[in-house]
Amino acid sequence: MNKILLNHPLFAQISEHEIDHILSCMDSRQQKFSKGSFIFLADESYPKLGILLSGRAQVIKENIYGDKMIIGTLKLGSLFGETYACMGLPKIPVSVEAVEDCIVLLLDINLMLRTCDNACQFHQRLISNLLKIIATKNMMLNRKMSYITHKTIRGRLLAFLEDQAERAKSNIFEIPFNRNELAYYLCVDRSAMSRELGRMKKEGLLDFNRKTFRLQV
Repeated sequence: MNKILLNHPLFAQISEHEIDHILSCMDSRQQKFSKGSFIFLADESYPKLGILLSGRAQVIKENIYGDKMIIGTLKLGSLFGETYACMGLPKIPVSVEAVEDCIVLLLDINLMLRTCDNACQFHQRLISNLLKIIATKNMMLNRKMSYITHKTIRGRLLAFLEDQAERAKSNIFEIPFNRNELAYYLCVDRSAMSRELGRMKKEGLLDFNRKTFRLQV
């Protein structure tokens, strides 16, 4: 049994034996994807729930001009595709691209959301865990929206950093993103964001070293 699955919130309070039973009921399969290939392809792939067991991937969307927008970055253990699969869409509207060689566990969520032929007693726990994950992601999305409602890059940075300081209960804290990831997360240009951080540092509003920040109080 993969250690990622044993410790994954989707399988919280479910034993290893029970996980094996669930994976059988959910018609699960592990699949390898090489770097640059698509795990899901927008408007072509059938929506499934995926768990990244190795490598990294990105959720992307292209506009009518072919410009690619990165919606999110998937790391080890990331769960993805659950929202679109729960919506019952015939095709997924976004793409998921492997940025490294990946191994993905794919589950048919339609089998998860109804009682299987084996009357699996673990489905209720699994559904409860899935709802908690979706609720947590929704809370995180709302938090992100509160940052990007600010019109300026400085406003978005301060809103994000002040929230991180409050959560750490300290004016010295570490953020979960590198510079590229932070720019994507706040929906700003990376170079412009870096310049603004430099200005804020010169003005004495904050100090930073890589992912560690200190807000002046």
